[in-house]
Amino acid sequence: MNLLEQLESKINELLETLAGLRKENARLRQEIATGTSAHEEEARRLREELQQERDAKEAVLSRIDALLDKLKAESEPEES
Repeated sequence: MNLLEQLESKINELLETLAGLRKENARLRQEIATGTSAHEEEARRLREELQQERDAKEAVLSRIDALLDKLKAESEPEES
């Protein structure tokens, strides 16, 4: 009978360990999902900022080109 009680005790112990591992696994999966969402949001925000920087750069380059064209036009001798 003693062996049967030991077996029963060991099985109960293993079942408790399994339940704990399942809870930890669920918690870790949730952390991964949350972390992934945070990284995706950060990536989206960075892409938006990059696009804003590109748009600003393009606007500045267009203004510089316009100023260079104006200077070029003003520095050319007038035809008589």
